[in-house]
Amino acid sequence: VSEFSRERIIEWSGVPAEKVVNVGCGVDPAYRPGVARYELPYPYLLCVSNRKGHKNEFRTVEAFARARLAAGMRLVFTGKPTPELVECIERNHVTQIVHFVGVVPEAQLPSLYRSAEALVFVSLYEGFGLPVLEAMACGTPVVTANAGALPEVGGDAALFVDPYSVEQIATAMERITSDTSLRKGLQEKGLAQAANFSWDNTTTMVWELLRVCLETSEATV
Repeated sequence: VSEFSRERIIEWSGVPAEKVVNVGCGVDPAYRPGVARYELPYPYLLCVSNRKGHKNEFRTVEAFARARLAAGMRLVFTGKPTPELVECIERNHVTQIVHFVGVVPEAQLPSLYRSAEALVFVSLYEGFGLPVLEAMACGTPVVTANAGALPEVGGDAALFVDPYSVEQIATAMERITSDTSLRKGLQEKGLAQAANFSWDNTTTMVWELLRVCLETSEATV
């Protein structure tokens, strides 16, 4: 689904490079700027995530606690908290301003993205990173990591950080919520970047590969 993943597969498996093809990922047309707003009564930074370690949620919480953000700003996670994440939130004294919205139905995800001040998606490792693309398609600025496939997905349309640096993540949170020019630029670039990815393109590439494989198979029979 990405050149990053393709290279890792080739390295791990040892198969010839021409046998591993990147067909990419896409973003559904439902993810767009004009969707209705999600009904949360406060401004928020969004982390579309789960509780797996590589999602880097502990550093995200610590960075949020350190960042000098406007009064009332919240950090919103999808899913439900684990005891370990709750302890991290309590340790950083942000219990009242970090919220979990549970499992969000697919139909409501575009609204959740659209209403956020920014997406914060600073994973230590991703083979693609679909939330980055979905947020961009909704016109939402993105803070993401300079690791894995995320630079490939984000292009020049995201604010990149070292995911191991709490300080960089906190500074990026401050910039993306306060710098109007930066926000506008990322929104415009994000919409253009997201337009480069579609499931129609992925479908076409998969079908063409299957066709070639079938023809090759028939030719050798």
